[in-house]
Amino acid sequence: MKLEISMINPNYTLDEIESRLFSYIETKLGPFNIEERLSQIQGGNEAYLYRFRVAGIDGLEKTQILRLFPNHYSSERSEWEGMIHNLLAEAGIMVPKVHLMSSDMSVLTGSFMMMDFVEGNAINPGDDSNILSLAARTQAGIHEIEGAGISKSIWAMGHSENSHNLKGRIDWLIRRAEAYSQTREITKWLIDNMPESTMTRVVHGDFHPMNFMIKDGKVMGILDWSNFMIGDPMMGLGFTISLFTSTSGHVVPKEELAQGIEKYFAEYSKVRPIDYTNLEYYRAFRLAMAYIEGLDGQEWWQQPELVKNIATELKEFTGITVPT
Repeated sequence: MKLEISMINPNYTLDEIESRLFSYIETKLGPFNIEERLSQIQGGNEAYLYRFRVAGIDGLEKTQILRLFPNHYSSERSEWEGMIHNLLAEAGIMVPKVHLMSSDMSVLTGSFMMMDFVEGNAINPGDDSNILSLAARTQAGIHEIEGAGISKSIWAMGHSENSHNLKGRIDWLIRRAEAYSQTREITKWLIDNMPESTMTRVVHGDFHPMNFMIKDGKVMGILDWSNFMIGDPMMGLGFTISLFTSTSGHVVPKEELAQGIEKYFAEYSKVRPIDYTNLEYYRAFRLAMAYIEGLDGQEWWQQPELVKNIATELKEFTGITVPT
């Protein structure tokens, strides 16, 4: 499958990004030779992605990926995500190592991080039906990983408990509700219905097939940990199912979508059991997050069809109507 570039940086040309980035790398890590010029690759829905390769800097033998966040994200975004990447890599999870992070918005007008390239391809489930099965088993495997030790490392670096748990996401919703009056009712519902859980498993928080790389039928690396959390595995599973339904509900027939979800559950259950008790709550939570992310400026969640899907499902789960 050939993937097209989905985000084009409005602030600098490719040559300007390369010049400013390479100057920054030299300042931070020392002189180097260029082995591969900067080129843009398939972007996600959150960041601009570029690849390049340099020689002469210890530890940077691999091709590198520049992950550059648009400037509507916090300047701390890259340092947080980079820290999480490296802690997870140390824990043995298939996550690329991050070598450089910057919160200096003056360099490229957004925070950015530089990490090892992962071989393989992201494959759309519409092009290969086996991908959903692989995704479900991979996600269940992540949820088997105990995260208490990772939390301790995060606390040791000065971050709070709520920086990576459900309560912290609730606090984020409350802050955004102050800016967007149309989200206040749904935020109150999520607060009033928040489930209790003492589980401390690793949760990706944005897990879907386009966030991991596959080669020869095997997962080579799991990407985009910006929504990482420690908590209830059902939170991660609910988030993923809502990503499926909110992005596909207008193009995939309802029965077919339901069958796909059941298949996903069946494959997940081969690795670990599913507790359906709070699954709808977590699905509603992710839908509310997507709705607010669109209001915050994330183009993916501003698409009219997706906004309608989100509103329809929020109404189904909570009885609350949000404007579309």
